[in-house]
Amino acid sequence: MPFLILTLLGVMLFLLLKNAAVMSTITAVVISGIAVIVFVGIWQGISYFSRQSSKQNYKQVESNLKQMVGDLQEIRSQLEEVEPYLQDLEFLKYAPQNTEVKKSET
Repeated sequence: MPFLILTLLGVMLFLLLKNAAVMSTITAVVISGIAVIVFVGIWQGISYFSRQSSKQNYKQVESNLKQMVGDLQEIRSQLEEVEPYLQDLEFLKYAPQNTEVKKSET
Protein backbone atom coordinates (compact mmCIF):
# COMPACT_ATOMS: atom_id res chain seq x y z
CA MET A 1 0.00 0.00 0.00
CA PRO A 2 2.71 2.57 0.79
CA PHE A 3 4.30 1.70 -2.58
CA LEU A 4 1.05 2.55 -4.37
CA ILE A 5 0.77 5.88 -2.55
CA LEU A 6 4.40 6.74 -3.29
CA THR A 7 3.92 5.78 -6.94
CA LEU A 8 0.76 7.89 -7.13
CA LEU A 9 2.54 10.85 -5.51
CA GLY A 10 5.50 10.39 -7.88
CA VAL A 11 3.20 10.33 -10.93
CA MET A 12 1.37 13.42 -9.66
CA LEU A 13 4.66 15.22 -9.05
CA PHE A 14 5.87 14.23 -12.53
CA LEU A 15 2.67 15.49 -14.15
CA LEU A 16 2.82 18.68 -12.12
CA LEU A 17 6.43 19.36 -13.17
CA LYS A 18 5.63 18.40 -16.77
CA ASN A 19 2.69 20.81 -16.84
CA ALA A 20 4.78 23.52 -15.21
CA ALA A 21 7.48 23.05 -17.86
CA VAL A 22 4.89 23.11 -20.63
CA MET A 23 3.25 26.23 -19.19
CA SER A 24 6.57 28.02 -18.83
CA THR A 25 7.50 27.04 -22.40
CA ILE A 26 4.17 28.28 -23.73
CA THR A 27 4.54 31.49 -21.72
CA ALA A 28 8.05 32.03 -23.09
CA VAL A 29 6.87 31.47 -26.67
CA VAL A 30 3.95 33.88 -26.23
CA ILE A 31 6.13 36.56 -24.63
CA SER A 32 8.78 36.23 -27.34
CA GLY A 33 6.07 36.44 -30.02
CA ILE A 34 4.69 39.60 -28.44
CA ALA A 35 8.21 41.03 -28.20
CA VAL A 36 8.83 40.32 -31.89
CA ILE A 37 5.53 41.98 -32.82
CA VAL A 38 6.37 45.04 -30.70
CA PHE A 39 9.88 45.33 -32.17
CA VAL A 40 8.56 45.02 -35.72
CA GLY A 41 5.95 47.70 -34.98
CA ILE A 42 8.58 50.03 -33.57
CA TRP A 43 10.87 49.39 -36.54
CA GLN A 44 8.07 50.10 -39.02
CA GLY A 45 7.09 53.27 -37.16
CA ILE A 46 10.66 54.54 -37.09
CA SER A 47 11.23 53.76 -40.76
CA TYR A 48 7.95 55.48 -41.71
CA PHE A 49 8.83 58.57 -39.65
CA SER A 50 12.32 58.58 -41.12
CA ARG A 51 10.94 58.45 -44.67
CA GLN A 52 8.46 61.24 -43.98
CA SER A 53 11.13 63.34 -42.32
CA SER A 54 13.47 62.78 -45.27
CA LYS A 55 10.76 63.79 -47.73
CA GLN A 56 10.04 66.96 -45.76
CA ASN A 57 13.74 67.81 -45.56
CA TYR A 58 14.12 67.23 -49.31
CA LYS A 59 11.15 69.48 -50.08
CA GLN A 60 12.50 72.17 -47.74
CA VAL A 61 15.95 72.07 -49.34
CA GLU A 62 14.43 72.15 -52.82
CA SER A 63 12.30 75.15 -51.85
CA ASN A 64 15.33 76.93 -50.38
CA LEU A 65 17.35 76.27 -53.54
CA LYS A 66 14.55 77.67 -55.72
CA GLN A 67 14.45 80.76 -53.49
CA MET A 68 18.23 81.15 -53.82
CA VAL A 69 18.00 80.86 -57.61
CA GLY A 70 15.33 83.56 -57.64
CA ASP A 71 17.46 85.81 -55.41
CA LEU A 72 20.54 85.26 -57.59
CA GLN A 73 18.58 86.08 -60.75
CA GLU A 74 17.33 89.27 -59.12
CA ILE A 75 20.87 90.22 -58.09
CA ARG A 76 22.08 89.51 -61.62
CA SER A 77 19.43 91.75 -63.15
CA GLN A 78 20.32 94.52 -60.70
CA LEU A 79 24.01 94.13 -61.55
CA GLU A 80 23.20 94.32 -65.26
CA GLU A 81 21.43 97.62 -64.59
CA VAL A 82 24.39 99.17 -62.79
CA GLU A 83 27.11 97.57 -64.91
CA PRO A 84 27.79 100.68 -67.03
CA TYR A 85 28.21 102.80 -63.91
CA LEU A 86 30.54 100.24 -62.38
CA GLN A 87 32.64 100.22 -65.55
CA ASP A 88 32.87 104.01 -65.39
CA LEU A 89 34.03 103.79 -61.78
CA GLU A 90 36.64 101.20 -62.73
CA PHE A 91 37.86 103.50 -65.49
CA LEU A 92 38.07 106.42 -63.07
CA LYS A 93 40.00 104.32 -60.60
CA TYR A 94 42.82 103.72 -63.07
CA ALA A 95 42.59 107.02 -64.95
CA PRO A 96 45.43 109.47 -64.38
CA GLN A 97 44.61 111.80 -61.53
CA ASN A 98 45.43 115.47 -61.11
CA THR A 99 45.94 116.16 -64.77
CA GLU A 100 45.61 119.89 -64.28
CA VAL A 101 48.68 121.84 -65.16
CA LYS A 102 49.96 123.72 -62.19
CA LYS A 103 50.58 127.38 -62.73
CA SER A 104 54.09 128.37 -62.10
CA GLU A 105 54.59 130.95 -59.46
CA THR A 106 55.41 134.28 -60.86
